[in-house]
Amino acid sequence: MASPTHGVDELPAPRLTCREVVELLSDHLDGGLSEREDARVRAHLATCPECLAYLEQLRATIGTMRRLRETDVPPPLLARFVAAFRGWRARG
Repeated sequence: MASPTHGVDELPAPRLTCREVVELLSDHLDGGLSEREDARVRAHLATCPECLAYLEQLRATIGTMRRLRETDVPPPLLARFVAAFRGWRARG
């Protein structure tokens, strides 16, 4: 059986590396990836137990953070978080 002819835009994308997947996981969870990129992430996760474990840790961390209130964080630690975030935003 002959395979159908595909255009250049339809060529399969190369497999993502673990590093690339880790960089895309937040967008994957937020639904911010294109359909194609999200499919590539899901394909990698289906064959990489380490990245899947990282994804589960990320989900657990997000779930925990959503339950925290500002009053749950000691003021000195909150100040460090705010300073770190401001520094990160200034670099980005």
